[in-house]
Amino acid sequence: MADQLNADSLIEPNHLGSGVLGRLEKIAAGSLAILIIYLAATESLAWVPFFFGVLVGLVALLVRWPHGALLGLLAAASIPRWFFQVSSWNAKPEHIVAAACVGVLLFRIFANLHIWQRLEKLDILLLAFLAANYFSSYMFSPNPASTLRWSLLQTLAASPYFLIRQLVTTKAQFDRVMNWWLWVGALEASFGILCYLSHLFFGTDVGVTLFFYLGFIPGIYGSLWEPNIFGSYCTCFAVMFLFYYLAGERKNAWYMWGFALSTVGLLLSLARQAWVCLIFVAGAVVLYSLRGTKPDRMAANGKESLTNKIQWKRLAFIGTGILIALVIALAAMRDLSGRLATLSVSMAADDPTVVRRAGLIALAIDDIHQHPMVGLGTSSFQLLYLGDDDSYQGVGQAWLGSFFFRVMHDTGIIGTVLLGWFIVNLGRRAWRILLKRRSANTGVGALLAGSVVMVIAYQLTDASTLAFTWVHVGLLATGVRIAEADSTVALN
Repeated sequence: MADQLNADSLIEPNHLGSGVLGRLEKIAAGSLAILIIYLAATESLAWVPFFFGVLVGLVALLVRWPHGALLGLLAAASIPRWFFQVSSWNAKPEHIVAAACVGVLLFRIFANLHIWQRLEKLDILLLAFLAANYFSSYMFSPNPASTLRWSLLQTLAASPYFLIRQLVTTKAQFDRVMNWWLWVGALEASFGILCYLSHLFFGTDVGVTLFFYLGFIPGIYGSLWEPNIFGSYCTCFAVMFLFYYLAGERKNAWYMWGFALSTVGLLLSLARQAWVCLIFVAGAVVLYSLRGTKPDRMAANGKESLTNKIQWKRLAFIGTGILIALVIALAAMRDLSGRLATLSVSMAADDPTVVRRAGLIALAIDDIHQHPMVGLGTSSFQLLYLGDDDSYQGVGQAWLGSFFFRVMHDTGIIGTVLLGWFIVNLGRRAWRILLKRRSANTGVGALLAGSVVMVIAYQLTDASTLAFTWVHVGLLATGVRIAEADSTVALN
């Protein structure tokens, strides 16, 4: 019965709607192709990255639905650094691809080519949080026009969550998209490493930020917004690759390579919160894996079981890989050892970025005291204060980097409770799935580990306004729903 409910492919297609949709998709694809040619012929090389973002959108419309759309969402969410200006809006590939996918999905629903997946409690909580952003931005913002625009951008960034929930409905689809997501993460880490090597040997500055307070040493951001976010992104994928590797899935060599690439990437980002997250979350993943082998620890003859021996071999291989990645990073990047030393509490207290962030949080707390219930509107902090940039570019609008304080500042207690309820509910359901220790739930475990990285790392550098966060969370929520449905069927 569950298979019948989830199998969209069993629906008899509406041929009239399908023909109209096909023509619309061809028109949209042709329009995007014309735009690509125009940009390539008339614009400077600064538009070249955006060219590839538009190309992703073109592929998403041309490839068989929904696989092209899903792959386009994953890829576009990983290149937020590249954008073009539309009035006061920085249009990113993730915005354009998400909007195109939403339009096609709505048409397919109206044409009876897609079954609408019923909204769950999680979806309603997230929708309520997004609505709270609009309410506070309209009612209490120092500049409603700006904060309402940022609320719309927040909604666009979160839209992949709902798209994935609608488009991924079976275990086979989920596993396929998870494989794509891991490939996208490995490619992004590789691109960041190549950016650093290009800077080191050829002096290029693509994907690299120079930190003036560290003697202009480079931190890589690849195609993400800035080095701290790149570090969090790589750490998220590092712990996912590690989870898959320790779960004993097939293609273990591929998972180990992905873990190594992600680890080198997060080290070269100079993002200390990423290093801390790798230590603690990867350690938790290892402990979870070892506890899973404990019942098989002793065989009938009193010796260690083969399962446990294999697990310890994997751990030794992981430790060796981390050491190799650390040696490579230390050899390639000057002053990385000094940056590692700043992880100590005494040195971190003297770090100028720590002092600056603490000062911004103090300002946010003052605003929260004045508007505790509904906040001041989406991203309103930057309308009120100026702040120093981490690079050599000087002073600009202040950005409140702490996820918790930003949500509290923007949406007050109401928005914080709604989003906190969403996070706790999703985390609790995912953990219940993991307690069953079924091999089919490996994807859920990997995504939960990555989500824990996000929750911790975003307290220092928030990236919840970027689409890749909501792609990841959407995959976790979808994986949980599918695993719960499979468990219900198995019990019956």
